[in-house]
Amino acid sequence: MGKRIALWYPDFVTHIFSVCTPYTAPSKNFTPLEVIVKSGRLPNFGYQLQLVSGQLENAIQSKEQIRQLLNGLYGGRTATGEPGWDVEHGISLDRLHRLKDTVLVSKEMLDYYADQYAINGLHGTLNWYRNREQNYEDELV
Repeated sequence: MGKRIALWYPDFVTHIFSVCTPYTAPSKNFTPLEVIVKSGRLPNFGYQLQLVSGQLENAIQSKEQIRQLLNGLYGGRTATGEPGWDVEHGISLDRLHRLKDTVLVSKEMLDYYADQYAINGLHGTLNWYRNREQNYEDELV
């Protein structure tokens, strides 16, 4: 959001600090996510292909499944050390039920977020990833 404010109000914003999401100036041409990932330019965005596909929404419905998803996103691993997700492929649905609790987030925090996401599901959150082209058009100032 801060980056967009800087685009729309360049006289107002003098500096932006961002963590984990480097700034890239708006492009003159839209490039679909599939092309970016499959070209090898950004294979680490492969997980986003899964997020836009609808696969997670279809597979993850219950509060417990949502909790398992969050656990995987926050570093949960199986007893043999297999990760719950990776950047090139996304969530490993076949592993979620075998993940040990992550050490990065407390059980209470995972439960809280699972409760919140269970109210409306994952669809709204995942729509952000589906809006790349609309965001591109919005950024053409």
